[in-house]
Amino acid sequence: MNKIFVSIYVIKLDQEFEVFLPPNKKIVDVICMIARSIHEISNDVFPLDLQNALYDCEQNIFYDPEVSVKESGLKNGKRLIFF
Repeated sequence: MNKIFVSIYVIKLDQEFEVFLPPNKKIVDVICMIARSIHEISNDVFPLDLQNALYDCEQNIFYDPEVSVKESGLKNGKRLIFF
């Protein structure tokens, strides 16, 4: 299965990252994966808080953490905000 390529803007770091998301993973798992990765690459500047959320500013929605990436409707090229 192909992965979904998205850009994620992290407000706390004022940086944008491009990532591939596995379509079969739940959004909650993706959020945890992103939070851990950002925590590591920021040299612990980004706090490891697993209560983060993904927001789509074009559609003005927060993604439901209990659905899969595929079920959420995420498509290649989406720009998301990571809270």
